Amino acid sequence: MAKQPNKVELTIQEETHETNIVNVVFDGKKRIGDIEEIAEHQFQVKLADGTSFNARSYEDGLNELIMQYHLHK
Repeated sequence: MAKQPNKVELTIQEETHETNIVNVVFDGKKRIGDIEEIAEHQFQVKLADGTSFNARSYEDGLNELIMQYHLHK
């Protein structure tokens, strides 16, 4: 019998850093990472371990953040 995957409930909070709005993603109380719009249609995603990468849309950045979180969990 296959193991059922655990469901993860994420919460997203907006924070303001200097003049930019940063969306911080949490799994319960654990901070997974954050997503910041650095230009129009360009987002920077930072993982909790300090790794960062760029995404073309907010949704792509959020999906990549979740995939990396599950990969290193």
